Amino acid sequence: MQRSRVLVLLGAVLYGALAALATGTACAQNESPPPDHAIPSVRTEGIPPPVDVPAAPGETPPPADITVTPRQDQPPPPPQNAERPHIAALLPLKSPVFGRIADAVRRGIEAGMAAEPDHPGRLPVLLYPTGDDPTEIVNAYDQALRMGAQFVIGPLTKSAVHAIANSSAVTSPTLGLSIPDSDVLLPDGMYAIGIDMEAEARQVAQIAGKQGKRRAVIITADNSLSRRISQAFANEWAKEGRLVVSQYAFTTDQTRLKAMSDSITSDNVDALFFALDGPRARQIRPYLGKEIAGYATSLVYSVESTVVGQLDLSGLVFVDMPWMVKPDDPVVMAYPRPEGVFSNFEQQRFYALGIDAWRISQLLLNTTYNEMGMLDGVSGYITPGPAHEFQREDIPAVMTQTGVRAMESFEVQ
Repeated sequence: MQRSRVLVLLGAVLYGALAALATGTACAQNESPPPDHAIPSVRTEGIPPPVDVPAAPGETPPPADITVTPRQDQPPPPPQNAERPHIAALLPLKSPVFGRIADAVRRGIEAGMAAEPDHPGRLPVLLYPTGDDPTEIVNAYDQALRMGAQFVIGPLTKSAVHAIANSSAVTSPTLGLSIPDSDVLLPDGMYAIGIDMEAEARQVAQIAGKQGKRRAVIITADNSLSRRISQAFANEWAKEGRLVVSQYAFTTDQTRLKAMSDSITSDNVDALFFALDGPRARQIRPYLGKEIAGYATSLVYSVESTVVGQLDLSGLVFVDMPWMVKPDDPVVMAYPRPEGVFSNFEQQRFYALGIDAWRISQLLLNTTYNEMGMLDGVSGYITPGPAHEFQREDIPAVMTQTGVRAMESFEVQ
């Protein structure tokens, strides 16, 4: 009996163990495995488009049309130094002083491109905006070369041209948009063109000489530009034995004006050179009379002088770009004239310079500097000169009571 009880008990225990084992197996089959947090999921939809990445302080930003993607879960963007053949426009668009002039140049480059038919081999233009700091400008220039610039238009200011010329970085043809000082030599491959008031003064002296004038008086303002213009005129005037009778400082003092007027007569003076801007020339010329021929640079032709100074300045001979004084010239008419964009004549002149800078870039990409002939430009007649500096010759014009007109060739003989 006792043996039977033991067998029954053992059977019960064995049955319970088998039941428990069966229940555990069923539970295990019905449970989900725990999530694996070590492997993140990768999104392949909804990826935002590329965005411009601003440069850190002190760094040169990428060209205006270059974008990169900052997402780490996407393929890395092309390296910043990946070459892309192009023409670089290096302009101080971020400068509070020169920004508007730089924008006029930019618009001129665009106008030059738009006026010419596109062709498969034409290089695109990439914009490299800078401020005024020479180090930033040199860094942007170096970046342009690393990005594949085959030609560089710019920089714009004289100090920036000096910085590039002295940087030993020039390896692609470069056209600076200011004439450097005489003690700064442009390296091989670098050229310069600009709006040079001293060159204009020399041209005006030549025109007055061709018109038979021999004895001149110079009226100058108390600023460095006026003094440089005066000196350039005097040096050119003296080359053929002509005489500068006297030089007077601009004044509005009535006593000094009367003394000046009394000393300047047609008996001993036959030319007056005004190294002045339009408003100053308009103020002083009525005191000196119109019997004596008057001459000036393009500095005299401004918005202010055309609004209130036409009568006072009537008959005054000056030189300026075809773009400014000969709008019916076929070359000038080939390019669009922006309306309501520029606030002064200076911006219009740099717009014209931008057009011709584009045209020069196309010539220098296909020929050498010394082989390049004269360019009939909207900013003047342009020829290669000494020391890699383009000589830009304005055309003579005369103020009238209703505006200005370009002079005929027989009027300056």
